[in-house]
Amino acid sequence: MKKVVAIFKSYPFFFKPIQDGTTNPRMELAFREPSKRITKSNKTSRMGDALNTVINWKNTTNNAYDGEKLHMLYLDEAGKWERPNDITDAWRIQRTCLIVGRKIVGKAMVGSTVNPMDKGGQEYKKLWADSNPAEKNANGRTTSGLYRIFIPAYEALEGFFDKYGNPIIDDPEEPVEGIDGEMIKIGAKTFLKNERASLKHDAAAMNEVIRQFPFTEDEAFRDSIEGSIFNIGKIYDQISYNDELYPDPVVRGNFLWKNGEKDTEVVWRSSDNGRFRVTWLPPSELRNQRKIERGKLVPPNPLVGCGGVDSYDLDATVDGRGSKGALHLYNKFNMEYPSNMFVLEYASRPPMAKIFYEDVLMAAFFYGYPILIENNKYGIARYFEQRGYDGYLLERPEHLRVPGSHSNVKTKGIPSNSQDIIHSHAQAIEAYIHDHLGYHPETGEAGKMYFNRTLEDWIGFKITDRTKFDLTISSGLALLAAQKAKPKPKSNFQEKVFFRRYEVRG
Repeated sequence: MKKVVAIFKSYPFFFKPIQDGTTNPRMELAFREPSKRITKSNKTSRMGDALNTVINWKNTTNNAYDGEKLHMLYLDEAGKWERPNDITDAWRIQRTCLIVGRKIVGKAMVGSTVNPMDKGGQEYKKLWADSNPAEKNANGRTTSGLYRIFIPAYEALEGFFDKYGNPIIDDPEEPVEGIDGEMIKIGAKTFLKNERASLKHDAAAMNEVIRQFPFTEDEAFRDSIEGSIFNIGKIYDQISYNDELYPDPVVRGNFLWKNGEKDTEVVWRSSDNGRFRVTWLPPSELRNQRKIERGKLVPPNPLVGCGGVDSYDLDATVDGRGSKGALHLYNKFNMEYPSNMFVLEYASRPPMAKIFYEDVLMAAFFYGYPILIENNKYGIARYFEQRGYDGYLLERPEHLRVPGSHSNVKTKGIPSNSQDIIHSHAQAIEAYIHDHLGYHPETGEAGKMYFNRTLEDWIGFKITDRTKFDLTISSGLALLAAQKAKPKPKSNFQEKVFFRRYEVRG
């Protein structure tokens, strides 16, 4: 409000409309006819030449302007609204102030840098996702009614504008006079890169600088490192590396039964809207191999790779926002094929759960990999049993068994509510991030984890609230399935004592 008043006061008099109130208002800048007393000579009120509009502000609440008709709405620092305020709820209420039926009567600006995800950033990110102008409904509007735009920090960095107001992005060939009269010798991009380079040994500080002065949309929505159980610095290094790769190593598509005939041969079909994302397809000699042991189909390539699934049992939820089904396939260490890397990612919630189960089955059969599930969601296990593929489901790995315990009826998969399993799951991801993400300190080579959706899911993962992180769950299960049980130390037979010994006292 202070800025608005200062701008208005600097206008030449012939640009200023009729104003009511004080010359330095704090709450409201009113452009209406000043009040006049009704006297004997002036007993009626008349419509004057005033605009009859106001500029004011209200505190940050979800329903601040509910019920009003607005010409312009500016939601300040919308990416930093913390509970109990929610920018998505606030916009849902206040957008009605800008629309009368089918007619748009006002506009809104909802700009901000972004807070950490648990402090308002997640809600703003959702609003951003719903504001894609490339995705409109039948009325020609985005889901939110907004159009999103990202402006890199180097295009609007204070101190890097010439005297005509143009941004100095790249290094000028000769010094340029700035808007403040000083000479600008380097561009804003170089300046910000220098700031980042000076903090390369301080991951937390560098992450905050990148968040506050982002070059890309992904950087704008970076989460804070504080409180994360994983090394976010290495994850972001990997994301940045992935973004620079060309061509993109990730290909989207779907798996289908050839000619629609189940249990014959699975084929891969590329598609821009495919539910699967893959970075490696097995060679023809590994695909669709049938192996039968004791009259049961089993995966033929367990030494090459394995998978993990975060499943669901209900076709639909009450609010329609249930968690997605997620699948990851992972290549173990080997000398013939790409190793120690995720080769397939899937995150979708088809209208029927059995469609998801069939997707998982086709992927497992195509690659020939066994998969590890959580045994508290047993719908997928029953489906595999009905289809004759339950041999593809792993039992609880030996190294995750509790000593002295006996397996119950549900032998497939592992329990998701066991604290030992929860911590082993997180430790498996933590170890993978440490060993295989970012840049190797000695060789300088980058990691080969190309699925940015999973990387971003790892960033926000909270071990105390795992239900929202489908990709983290499935990727961690794949890593647990790939772990080998540590061999038990062999006992020395000669050291065994078979007879009780007694001490002779004289």
